[in-house]
Amino acid sequence: MKVLLVDDDIFVIRGLNSMLHWEAFHGELAGTAANGEEAMEYMAATPPDVIISDIKMPRMDGLKLAELIHAQSPATRMILLSGYEEFEYARQALKYDVADYILKPITREKVNQIENLLIKFCEENQKRKQQFLNAYNSGLEEKILTILHNQDMEAMDQFFLSSYFVSTMHSSFANPLGIQLINFLYAYFSQIDVSRTVITVSREHAMEQFWDSPGVQEKINFIMSSYYDVLTGMNQKKQAYSESFITYAKEYIGKHYSDPEFNISVLADSMHVSLSYLSSQFKQATGSNLISYVTAMRMDYARRLLADRRYSIGEISAMSGYEDAKYFAKLFKKKTGLTPSEYRNLKT
Repeated sequence: MKVLLVDDDIFVIRGLNSMLHWEAFHGELAGTAANGEEAMEYMAATPPDVIISDIKMPRMDGLKLAELIHAQSPATRMILLSGYEEFEYARQALKYDVADYILKPITREKVNQIENLLIKFCEENQKRKQQFLNAYNSGLEEKILTILHNQDMEAMDQFFLSSYFVSTMHSSFANPLGIQLINFLYAYFSQIDVSRTVITVSREHAMEQFWDSPGVQEKINFIMSSYYDVLTGMNQKKQAYSESFITYAKEYIGKHYSDPEFNISVLADSMHVSLSYLSSQFKQATGSNLISYVTAMRMDYARRLLADRRYSIGEISAMSGYEDAKYFAKLFKKKTGLTPSEYRNLKT
């Protein structure tokens, strides 16, 4: 269980970190923050399971932080610390579902109180994990595939509004559930007339997009939009997957064309397709021959490098993806009408 400590007093953070028996609740220090703003930045990148926060802090206080956590990540539990025994603070804390409101100074007794809460949270997490596993084992995949095959928008709405989906996506099990739902979606594609090649490439992109989503809500939005896209038009979706196949090829070429060891066979292998299939699909989608496309990128890069006299022709050949400088010079003249040296003299 990951715990984020938030306090502008570094000694309070150090004290809590040293006094807590982390092993008692299977906990680890996820990080520290000096105010609510820093805590929210941390939340966007790596949501913790629990936040222990002071109330009085600069820039953003603990109550405002509790309000934002309550709205954006309701499964994240909060414990507030305060040096003031004020009813209004306690009332607002209850309003934002804060688990407890603990008065400073932080004594051994107060730390024990916090530990008991953390142990309780740990037990709740284990229960939620079991619910997740039970839901999966009891036919979640079958349920999702049935919704997709029936194009049942209402049932899809009910699933995304269910307490199971909402609570799990706002817990430490958000990533496992998200990955499962992506896998279910592509299991559906494998059952209909979407080609295996398109599924393979598009699934990789989907996984990357999910992992790159910066926060919980972004992950939820990605999952929901992926499913609703399918339900609102499979024909459009299939076209999108075909486009993603070509997009992947172009992106891979863009990253590797300057590597002398790169060639279109390497590209085909990376996409788990035959070279003939890749070439035909690329030609059909772009109107360009695949080899010509790679060569054009290399020649364009070589022209830019030739404008910089720091590099020799041999160096530019290698930097453009050609180990053989003589072959590079011959090909460059064929494509531009000038030798590399003539082009350099003309442009510099």
